[in-house]
Amino acid sequence: CDINWQTCGIGTPVAATGDSTFIHLFLTTNIHHHPPMSFFPSPFFLILLLLTAPERSQSLIPHFFIAASSTTVRGAKYGPANNSTIPLARDAATIVSVRPPIDAPKRTWKRAWDIQKSMLPLLHVTDETNPPNSDLCLACLWWKALSGNDDSSPVFDDGLSYDMLPRLTRTVVSRKVRRFYPRLHHANVEIRTAYLDRLVREMAAKAAGKRKGRVRLISIGSGYDLRSIRMNLEGVVDEATELDREDVVEAKGKMMERLMRRRKGALKETSLPRLIEVDLNDIDEFTKVLREILGRDNGYYMTNIFLFEGVMIYLNESVPSNLLKICADVLNEMKCEDSYLCFADRLENVPGGDEALGREELGRNGWELIDWLPKPGLARHMGAAQWLADNRIIV
Repeated sequence: CDINWQTCGIGTPVAATGDSTFIHLFLTTNIHHHPPMSFFPSPFFLILLLLTAPERSQSLIPHFFIAASSTTVRGAKYGPANNSTIPLARDAATIVSVRPPIDAPKRTWKRAWDIQKSMLPLLHVTDETNPPNSDLCLACLWWKALSGNDDSSPVFDDGLSYDMLPRLTRTVVSRKVRRFYPRLHHANVEIRTAYLDRLVREMAAKAAGKRKGRVRLISIGSGYDLRSIRMNLEGVVDEATELDREDVVEAKGKMMERLMRRRKGALKETSLPRLIEVDLNDIDEFTKVLREILGRDNGYYMTNIFLFEGVMIYLNESVPSNLLKICADVLNEMKCEDSYLCFADRLENVPGGDEALGREELGRNGWELIDWLPKPGLARHMGAAQWLADNRIIV
């Protein structure tokens, strides 16, 4: 039979046939290795069987595994099409030294997205931490675990993200299996991960060169990302604080306890970020929390690095701009110095990848753009900005 193999969201092969012909499990046009069945651990084989479904037979996946989602993406009014101001993914990937995503039709990317969302409950069916997939942050953890297990990637984390995942099912993104995965969604996320990692290191270096002191990373809507721990272990930042929804913070706390058990002796409590529950759509609550964070300097000179990654796209209209303005205002209020903003997200009032519009949006909210690298995808705006200490407006 004529089988066109594609892939699911975390990379497991999915048959795409016109006549609903079923499984030839380990063949794919994008994977050139055909390992024997004995290569795969039994959990991988079980999940692979459940994930395999023809392109026009999504209904073959048991309804029990379909994850309900009410996520609304702000900015959908701009439409899915990229315009000429947004470079190709391979261009952005080259700049950050990441292998680019494969060229695949939109239906392949959509099917990959839908099937992974459907299978997340199965992947966590025995997970005692019961983490919610709030705004796709759980899906992102699996994608980052794939890249984190790739020792040729600039975001290689020696299995740190992998150790956040449940014991049995995480096998599907193990180091031995990882290399067989076509580069789709996890490769796109790898681009922004590499870019943000580079920015945080560069901003911390700027701070170190100006005045002796400490660097604090403030991640807003960080989900299950482990950048705070990685940057602390590297000595890039001295302390880290993460803000997110109550259910995400609760689940992440449990997942980090599991991470500590798995890395006993290699990971200390001092390497962990401080987790704070906050509703980012509640401007007053966010302002109160930020004042408390910036007031905890304990006599040290502190450089602050604010980081947004894939969170603005899920916030209410006008909230992203307000959050940027509040960060600048509270920095002024607390008489802080040398603060920076790193983002891979969707700025308001910037439909495409136009740098001039990005500069205007940031300038209106107390930030001066110093780096800009758009890419395809929902979180299409990547860049860095420096806080305007006198909070003057740039237009």
